[in-house]
Amino acid sequence: MHEGAITRSILDAAIAALAENEVRGTAREVRVTVGVCQGLVPDAMQMFFDAFKAETPLAEAELVVELQRMVAHCPSCRQDFERDEPILICEVCGSPMNLIKGKELLITAIEVEE
Repeated sequence: MHEGAITRSILDAAIAALAENEVRGTAREVRVTVGVCQGLVPDAMQMFFDAFKAETPLAEAELVVELQRMVAHCPSCRQDFERDEPILICEVCGSPMNLIKGKELLITAIEVEE
């Protein structure tokens, strides 16, 4: 389960961003976008975040995980497809497709209450 290591990295990056920007107040929410091709389980990320956040500046924050659907392009039939599963075979012609979106792993916002 790589959710633990990735969630720890997210937590560390958010704490570093708060310190670097000298943010004062109570962090309430850390919002992340995760592409389905990352293979991460949001519930597991929530569990690890809750376990790791104690005694940090994010102790009162919640993790909000937004899943990014996969978008792939088929060069043979020139169509784009959106999927919730990381399948890179064209459903129309059976050709391999090129991934456009779905590998994201971004902290998109940190909400702080002053």
